[in-house]
Amino acid sequence: MRFHVAGVGSLGSLVAHHLRKATSATHPILLLYDKRKHALHGPDALHVEKFGSVVTTAGFERETYTANEEPIDSLFLTTRANATIHAIKQLAPRLSANSTVVLVQNGLAVYDRIIETLFRNPNQRPHFIFASTTHVALFQAAGDLPGNLHKLVYPRRRGILEFAIVPDPFGRNFEAGFADAKLHPSERNPRLSDLGNPEEDSYQRYRSLRNTVAALLLADALNARWKPMEHLQLILRRKLAVNSVIHPLTALLGCPTADIFATPGSVRIANKICQEASAVFGAQIREQAKAWIDAGQGQVGGVLGIARLPPALEAQSLVKQCLQISTDSKGTISSMLDAVRKGRATEIEFLNGYLMKVGKTYGVETPTIQIMYDMMKMRSTVPLDQIP
Repeated sequence: MRFHVAGVGSLGSLVAHHLRKATSATHPILLLYDKRKHALHGPDALHVEKFGSVVTTAGFERETYTANEEPIDSLFLTTRANATIHAIKQLAPRLSANSTVVLVQNGLAVYDRIIETLFRNPNQRPHFIFASTTHVALFQAAGDLPGNLHKLVYPRRRGILEFAIVPDPFGRNFEAGFADAKLHPSERNPRLSDLGNPEEDSYQRYRSLRNTVAALLLADALNARWKPMEHLQLILRRKLAVNSVIHPLTALLGCPTADIFATPGSVRIANKICQEASAVFGAQIREQAKAWIDAGQGQVGGVLGIARLPPALEAQSLVKQCLQISTDSKGTISSMLDAVRKGRATEIEFLNGYLMKVGKTYGVETPTIQIMYDMMKMRSTVPLDQIP
């Protein structure tokens, strides 16, 4: 089993480090780069410091996206959303229905784009895992360390990584363990056996998925938690809405995340965006529930709960989360502001742009979200801070 990691910044390096710790040396871990010069100068080892204790992992291989044509078993994508599409287009010839792709990012919009452009046929589609993490690590070049080492420093708090598996187009129930009626609710847990059994004829189809999930669960320091897809969709939708407020505001104002709600005006903007995002999610959830009924997968009474908007996606809850993140983010800047300052493409298409697209699909107007989208497009085109 070979694990590939694309997006070798702080998050990708952290994932690679913990995968290396959790798996034996017989399972190669390859760090993927877009450019050859970056692959040549990438790390041979990762040096991770947490609570004063230092752990080093070594033996990583490095290559570019197009270095060879060998099939990819398991691919972790930790790149920013706009870079992910480029990466997976380059790697698509090496992916098959037997491969597994882990999206450790704002995965909803990215997944939709991947399916639309690369894997329309479900029979040829890799397995996909959505992952969301609260892990934060500072990436530092360790010039004072021997060899080609790179250093990551954890802040003093323990993060988690929650993940869920996209349902199988062939009908296998990956989440059977969550709802096993033969067990007491307190004993119901996800099971690797639900992902495939070596004794089954179809095991080759599910081997990489089972091994990828096993590796995540073995990586103790990642604090990985396997959740139902419904749970992770809630987390990702909430994160998407909050980021659609915070990221463009910080980039437009050119200020740290902690400063964006210093005036009532910015709070009013956040309220408007969250109201529109909540309406979009509500319409989407209702239509998905109707489609589920129309497909004959349940009775109306059985999906009423599914059709309701969860409290965590109500506008006031989303605004509260925005304000809390701002309060907790002293001294940090958003990745969107960082991209603007460096003249790079932003993720606006995968945040506000995605909400606009879903809103249009379900007949929900999103004027404030669109204004923020248009202003970010202007901000990226006209670098105001560079005017003499």
